[in-house]
Amino acid sequence: MHRSGSHWLSTPPRLRTQVALATGLTLLLAGCAGRTGAPVTAQTAAPATAAPTAGAACQSPAAATGSLAGTPVTDPLVTFDSAWAIVARTHWDTTYNGVNWRGVRDELRPKAAAARTTGELRVVLSDMVGRLKQSHFSIIPRESSDGATASTASASASAGRTPGTTGMTLRLVDGSLLVTAVDPDSRAALAGVKPGWTLEAVGGCALAPRLSAIPADVDPRRRALLGYSIGAGVLAGAAGDTVRAVFRDGANAPRALAIVRGPERGTIAKFGNLPPLPSHLEFERVKQGDRTVGVIRFNIWMPVLAPQFDAAIDSLRDADAIVLDIRGNFGGVGIMAAGFGGHFVDSARTIGTMHQRSGPMKFIANPRTVDTRARPVAPFSGPLAVVVDELSISTSEIFAAGIKDLGRGRIFGTQTAGQALPSVPERLPNGDILYHAIADFTSPSGKPVEGDGVRPDVVSPVTRKALLEGKDPALDAAVAWAAASATAKRKAFPQ
Repeated sequence: MHRSGSHWLSTPPRLRTQVALATGLTLLLAGCAGRTGAPVTAQTAAPATAAPTAGAACQSPAAATGSLAGTPVTDPLVTFDSAWAIVARTHWDTTYNGVNWRGVRDELRPKAAAARTTGELRVVLSDMVGRLKQSHFSIIPRESSDGATASTASASASAGRTPGTTGMTLRLVDGSLLVTAVDPDSRAALAGVKPGWTLEAVGGCALAPRLSAIPADVDPRRRALLGYSIGAGVLAGAAGDTVRAVFRDGANAPRALAIVRGPERGTIAKFGNLPPLPSHLEFERVKQGDRTVGVIRFNIWMPVLAPQFDAAIDSLRDADAIVLDIRGNFGGVGIMAAGFGGHFVDSARTIGTMHQRSGPMKFIANPRTVDTRARPVAPFSGPLAVVVDELSISTSEIFAAGIKDLGRGRIFGTQTAGQALPSVPERLPNGDILYHAIADFTSPSGKPVEGDGVRPDVVSPVTRKALLEGKDPALDAAVAWAAASATAKRKAFPQ
């Protein structure tokens, strides 16, 4: 999906980076819970809270604090020509997806030459890579890459402050932003926010006008990403600042809450030219009848999480089955899909193939035969389920497609984003980062992952009714299947 124009360039740098990761991050180089801190207050809607409006000030985000979009640009053609040439020499398809790449250069080069500000040049660059109509092509502003943490969501969230989170997970469902999960110890949880509530307004601005502006003819998976970006954008800001939001609770009553953002959970990871990103992994044991199912969740494929994943597998080796929940995981380092896959295969298996201009490269999952203490172990052989959704992107799709095609696990949830082109970041002369795909990727069966993505074996969409009843349709189905499969396996092969 291509994003261009002032709306994209005026979104918060940190969110801009995360959404760019969703469509521009499969590297070949291989919100949050706080128990202490500022008070959280909650109240039902009252005259003290202004009614949400849909005025002009609410229609589009303000220019982000710390943004360099307005700074003068020198030698814009040097940056434009560099970006064009990088794509020209690295794109795996010499027809450039049917686009006349030289023609694009000839058309847009005069516009680049006329650019007077960094923001104007970024619009031209975004237009250029958008002509390819493929995922994993985007421009990351240098202020994001260099670690800026500014946000438009709070006027007091100035550059250099620690970004925070409310601890809510949002998804666009039936035209509304639905709270699908709340971190147990997060500020949102302390304020009383529950899964199944809908987010109606933030900072006095109603969200309905912005959500309804998403084109109706957009692929539902792209709509989900656009809706997510709107919700995440209005909630973004510095830790310690307050979000004033209006929800509709389970009884459809309005609830006005003031939530003080807590710190991001997990580890802030920095990898190459990428901006700092929060990375976290959690696991738990879930009892299903007389079976124990291990559930592992992680939000991004970054090297900092590899030892945590290994440790989680060690802790769950005695579980009857394992479920990997990678919903909302935007991707990361592509080759990690093979490394993680090695925990679940007993022989070397190809989980997919990367097709570059220079030739194919197979992603091989080799059996992981030692644990974190270097003791001999067998890879986990019990039932494996993977839970995905529309925001399972890039490396998440590579992993899920491989597991499905190899017959090693069962996929639950909803169809993934279909944005899985291996890509790399390169610094442009003006300091911005060009994220660009350099390969196509196919599953073990030879099917491209780009476009169609991964279709689950068991379709389990989220619904407001289920969430309000305390259910998680996709995860519940995955856990139930995993436990039942473990029981069947034990009966077939009694110890």
